[in-house]
Amino acid sequence: MTKNIAIVRISTPNELVTAGESLYNPWFRGHGCDKWRLESSLERDANNFGVPREALWEREQTMLTLFKERAHLYTSEFTAPTTEFEWFSLIRHYGGPSRMLDVSSSYLVATYFALCDSHPKRDAAIWAFQEANVTEKEYPNFDTLFQCNHPLDLKIGSPNRLNMRLQAQSGKFFVPGSINASLESQIAAKFDTDFRKKPTIYRSVHRIKTERRHSIWKFIMPRSAHSELFRFISRCNVRAYSLIPGIDGLAASLREMMRAYD
Repeated sequence: MTKNIAIVRISTPNELVTAGESLYNPWFRGHGCDKWRLESSLERDANNFGVPREALWEREQTMLTLFKERAHLYTSEFTAPTTEFEWFSLIRHYGGPSRMLDVSSSYLVATYFALCDSHPKRDAAIWAFQEANVTEKEYPNFDTLFQCNHPLDLKIGSPNRLNMRLQAQSGKFFVPGSINASLESQIAAKFDTDFRKKPTIYRSVHRIKTERRHSIWKFIMPRSAHSELFRFISRCNVRAYSLIPGIDGLAASLREMMRAYD
């Protein structure tokens, strides 16, 4: 029997730490709005511009070809990737559309991005994924996932050569094997969870440690708690300049000044 999602509210730094530390071998992702679905940037762009799913693989390959041809023109220190997976992760790194979903092993990192992208009068959320059976010796060939007729699948990992941002953010990717099926459906299969089932709502974060039947948790952070939580992760030095190396991070950190007025 498939599982359902569990939901718990987080309003204080203590609750955040308790929730994040209660899961075994988890992956986290922050969303600025608790209503957002788990979808890739490629899916969002396809929906926004009316691109049918059956055309996505060809469109993805065209984007990859264009990026390969021209990436070296934009940086003097460019070293060409050696695998397709590394190419696709580089496209994602620079903000291009991708079938992959960014996740982190750090709940503090996920909290930062959730609060950084939060919307007025909207609650933010952290998705937490917990695998029941993790095979540490499994080293999948990620390149095969990008083949045209690869079946539904989902692998978690990062390229052999990390970039500075992935390292700073303790980042990995959820890599779906099929571009013709939704990312959410492949996440559901991976974690044996039915997103259509009514979620179980818990009142206390302490239930996370005892309720092991859930593989996916959703931590809701009410808008009224955002400032306090942001101040906490800032004291932990989880800031734009530490998560996004270089001048990009410095510029992004200037947005944090607006938090003083929240």
